[in-house]
Amino acid sequence: MSEQAVSTLIENPSPAEGRFIETFQGLKSDARRTRAFEAFAEKGLPHRRVEGWRWSDLRAALKPVEAAVDLSIKDVFADVDAPVFRFTRNGLEAPAKRPAGVRWTENIDAPAFAAAEELPMGALASALATGPSVLTIEIGAKLSSPLRIIVDADAKDCYAHVEVLLREGASATIVETHLNQGGFSSVVLEYNLEKGAKVDRVIYQSAGVDAVQIVSANVHLYEGTKFNQTAYATGSKLCRIETRLIHREPDAEAILNAAYLLDDKRHADFTSFVRHSAGHCVTSQVTKGAVKKGGKGAYQGKFYVARDAQKTDASMAHNTLLLEDGAEVNAKPELEIYADDVQCAHGNTAGALDAEALFYMRQRGIPLITAKAMLTQSFIAEAFADINDDGLRDTLEEEARQWLMKSL
Repeated sequence: MSEQAVSTLIENPSPAEGRFIETFQGLKSDARRTRAFEAFAEKGLPHRRVEGWRWSDLRAALKPVEAAVDLSIKDVFADVDAPVFRFTRNGLEAPAKRPAGVRWTENIDAPAFAAAEELPMGALASALATGPSVLTIEIGAKLSSPLRIIVDADAKDCYAHVEVLLREGASATIVETHLNQGGFSSVVLEYNLEKGAKVDRVIYQSAGVDAVQIVSANVHLYEGTKFNQTAYATGSKLCRIETRLIHREPDAEAILNAAYLLDDKRHADFTSFVRHSAGHCVTSQVTKGAVKKGGKGAYQGKFYVARDAQKTDASMAHNTLLLEDGAEVNAKPELEIYADDVQCAHGNTAGALDAEALFYMRQRGIPLITAKAMLTQSFIAEAFADINDDGLRDTLEEEARQWLMKSL
């Protein structure tokens, strides 16, 4: 790659940036990797002076420390009968059999990551992806069973770049599981939905307390498509799940829901940017959080409605419970609207459990911890309501229930 691009990092690289340079130089280079790394090098690691990262100090999180490795991290969807694409630091393990209507390629000649400028950590993942430069999963039918993408990181760095392409009229449920025992992982996913295609994207994050995880996604919606996303996270030293979505043609619909449960020393950041470039499109976003002492939540959501995007219907809501003194949540919901015939709304609340409701439940013999868990579970349930697969929804609700009973 160009000396100028490398010098952005080499001039005064942090230990993490030096590690990224060393990893890149050890890979078999190709034009796509080089362009992606140049895009990352131009920006460097995000820091708190960057507006979109002011509540997630990635530079500090990646400072070298003796990380504790958590071997108890589990895959809650292990029993789901589905083909699995598993990424580890050693590369990709692809399914042995190809389901009807699905094909995949390890695409060395894929174009450079299109959103590298907006997603520098996505560009890094694309540049350093282990195994295939880009795994392209092409879906050309209505799938009756889910597909699974697992990022299974141990104490070492792990990177992946996945493109999911749905052809016209196709539909699929994609279950992403992001596991990390204590290292650093950065993954970028690109979802492209052709006319009339539908995707249910379910995201589960679980990690050791010293892990750092970045999950970046770039989503393109065309006429009559529907993208339904639900994410559940329990955080890590730093966990960021970022989604950038563009309504490119009319009559597209997006649902971006999330829930996070955080206890001491755990951080979760949900960031999204939705651009309405075409009219008659709908976006709905519900994010729910519950945070204990020492936990830190961050929410950043922005809807941009272009002048030509008339008849846009877009709403976002972020609601959190501060379960103890010392819990921290920062939020920044935004609307930027240039069209004049739209329905757009945003809201943000933070509060505590209802003391009267707790008293009522205690009076009827319900133990305090159980009462708190029941109220909190009821509060976050809305975030899971749009998952169409009953089994997947039940699994996440049960995981949340177990976390609450253990942590409250």
